[in-house]
Amino acid sequence: MTETSETKPRDRFDLEQEILECWKVCNDIRMYIEQDVPAEDFKELADYYERKFERLWTTFENMIHERKM
Repeated sequence: MTETSETKPRDRFDLEQEILECWKVCNDIRMYIEQDVPAEDFKELADYYERKFERLWTTFENMIHERKM
């Protein structure tokens, strides 16, 4: 099995990048509002960020478990 970004051990730099990626939700919401995006597209955006936040939380939990924090 080859090592991918999903299987390699995550470190504090990965955690930092994931936090910054999730922070973009504010800008994305503003852009959707400015462009009068339909309400159903907001659901897709919410689902997208739900997955990002889940990945962030998993990274955080793994780092705690591995005593990297």
